Amino acid sequence: MLDKNALTQLKSLKKEIHDSTPRHEGRVRATAGRFGFVNTEDKQQFFLSPDEMEKVLPGDQVAFRVEAAGEGKQQAIVEKVLSSDVNGFFGTYVVRGKGHFIEPDDDLLNRWIFVPPAKRMKAQEGDLVRAHISQHPYPNGRAQAHIDEIIGKPDEAHIEHDFILAKYAIPSGFSDEVNQQVAELVEKGLDEELNNRTDLTHLPFVTIDSAGTRDIDDALYAEAHSQGWSLWIAIADPAALISANSALDKTAALSATSSYFPDRMLPMLPAELSEQLCSLQENELRLAMVVELKVAEDGSIESTNIHNAKIRSQAKLSYTQVAQLINGEDNEIPAELHGHIIHLHNCSQALSSFREQNCLIMEERPDYKIITDEQGKAKEIVKLERNQAHRLVEECMLACNRSIASWLAEKESGFFINHNGVRTERIGEVVALIREQLELERKPKIQTLAEFVEWVQKAEQSDSTLPLRTIISRQLERSNLSLEAGAHFGLGFEHYTTFSSPLRKYNDLLLHRLIKELLNGEALQLPTEEQLADIQQRQTTSRNAAWQTESWLKLNWLAQQEKDAQYDASIVHMNSQNFTVRLEDSGIEGTIDRRKAKDWTFDTKTLSHYKGDERFILNQVVRVSVAEIKTGSRTVRFTLV
Repeated sequence: MLDKNALTQLKSLKKEIHDSTPRHEGRVRATAGRFGFVNTEDKQQFFLSPDEMEKVLPGDQVAFRVEAAGEGKQQAIVEKVLSSDVNGFFGTYVVRGKGHFIEPDDDLLNRWIFVPPAKRMKAQEGDLVRAHISQHPYPNGRAQAHIDEIIGKPDEAHIEHDFILAKYAIPSGFSDEVNQQVAELVEKGLDEELNNRTDLTHLPFVTIDSAGTRDIDDALYAEAHSQGWSLWIAIADPAALISANSALDKTAALSATSSYFPDRMLPMLPAELSEQLCSLQENELRLAMVVELKVAEDGSIESTNIHNAKIRSQAKLSYTQVAQLINGEDNEIPAELHGHIIHLHNCSQALSSFREQNCLIMEERPDYKIITDEQGKAKEIVKLERNQAHRLVEECMLACNRSIASWLAEKESGFFINHNGVRTERIGEVVALIREQLELERKPKIQTLAEFVEWVQKAEQSDSTLPLRTIISRQLERSNLSLEAGAHFGLGFEHYTTFSSPLRKYNDLLLHRLIKELLNGEALQLPTEEQLADIQQRQTTSRNAAWQTESWLKLNWLAQQEKDAQYDASIVHMNSQNFTVRLEDSGIEGTIDRRKAKDWTFDTKTLSHYKGDERFILNQVVRVSVAEIKTGSRTVRFTLV
């Protein structure tokens, strides 16, 4: 036995060891593997072994000590969970023997969660469920879950949509209060507002959209002059009817966008407004914010005027009809509109030419439409190619949006979509890539918008065997909504915002209100940066939900194709371990595992894999076959043929 003095010395030694061991607090970051990391506020990062990750959940705030992990490395040892953000989650019910679990539908919560007998709600193998964490793994040993709702089975009609809508909490339907407000607006009509508007009904506006579109938010007219065009862009004006902070306004803010899914569309605004009272329907008097642009022969925009107006669209035209007219083919468009549409086409070509010479043209890629059956399952995937009419409308909308942004910047007000160019940590490699491929003596500068546009254009026009523009585009920051009038590097614009979709996007509706206040000399009601971030997050959530639903349906369709079928695909992304490829005919994306490709090297500068003179590069077309489909996680793995 130790005497009292020895015990005191031992306690003192333990305290010294404890006090000398580095301790921190940080947030747990999960990975696709079983290991993770914990990040501290001072931007330090420490490794969490698989055993330590079993104690915590993604996003947990933890207290931890740092210990040596061999070979000069360090690891974090969790000592206390300070807070946990994980609560509700969704997943698939799994039964293994007597054990009942949920496999979470979450890339980062990548473990099965045990469900005790009293919390199972009679769920069966394969059921898709909503649940919450009822017991945290620390210090209890393992996480437990309580099932809150059984959403359905994988083979049920429309289950893909129902599950994803529930998972992302996408709003659907409108409250009685909102419906009552809409009914009052419809009963009141537009007469009072129309009386106070600039009358532009003499201009032969037309709308150009998909044949089945009902929420029509833009109409166009162009008049040719000796030195260019007058381009008129009429945008639907729901902001004139929807009061700020009303029930209808709050509901629109909660959605932030209309959500588009393969078998349904969830509108931001009720159909009585978005498809009727505010929609720029053919031969109907409608409220509009009209942007009048003077476009020079070279496609530059010389002036911008904004009118609080009333218009009457002369025709509802489809992309196909307009493309046929442009191409000199037979079409059903009234003869008296032919000249106006050709003026629109010529104006849009000048705008495109200006952008090509002075800005940046984004990569063009096809769209894919999923044709669903009565059960909501994919029965066909159709590749939609863009035509001249699509490009005409796109050029007019880009001209409208960047002109509005410049107008707001001059007034030092409004909010904008900023894009800061190449990610900071990737600038060195992008600069090295341009210097090497263009054989420059000095490093090019790409910090300012003008510098960036100049060198991307030169890279695009070079005779390099590499797709330089595509490589650079993979290194860019994401765009963001901001009260600051910054540049948009991705488009090559000094300023940019969106104004042209107020029936479908809440930030566009807010911008309409703000512009009316500026035109009328009223006090400005600017959103906060936090509100803009919330709008952006909700719109991102909507896009992710639609993408996951489409992926699920596409993979179910792919699983029904011939097992040994081969497909043409393009390489769209690469890292050291995988290729991501996109099937040419269906747009389905999946990975090709390259970890076992011996003697191949991944080049981070060119985003390519090479072995000697052999090389895989972005945009390269390859032949692939299906190796494995996991519809539950909406992933597919291909092999190279």
